[in-house]
Amino acid sequence: MNYLSIDNLGKNYGERVLFEGLNFGLNQGDKMALIANNGTGKSSMIKIIAGKDQQDKGTVTIRKNLKVGYLAQDPDFNFNQTVDQLIKNNKSDISLLIKQYENALDEHTKLNNS
Repeated sequence: MNYLSIDNLGKNYGERVLFEGLNFGLNQGDKMALIANNGTGKSSMIKIIAGKDQQDKGTVTIRKNLKVGYLAQDPDFNFNQTVDQLIKNNKSDISLLIKQYENALDEHTKLNNS
């Protein structure tokens, strides 16, 4: 089952060609490692796949109903917050569901203790 297809992917920064003509796919159960020198476009390729950047050439096809997660190489964290505060202030779908679940538990506990 094909999860990801990359066809003829290319990315330039001005005159500098980071990569061009990349072709690969990932199927269910596949594992992949990116090993290359600094500045060769590994992070740029991941950003393109995650939808955080645009390619100059080629296509990225992700199987319907799949989500791609991405953690930036240099995330912008508020270092005055605890890890718990960072998680609770996150606006992702999963963190919102967790907040709803925790609120429902609190309400249930209040109802049962009254």
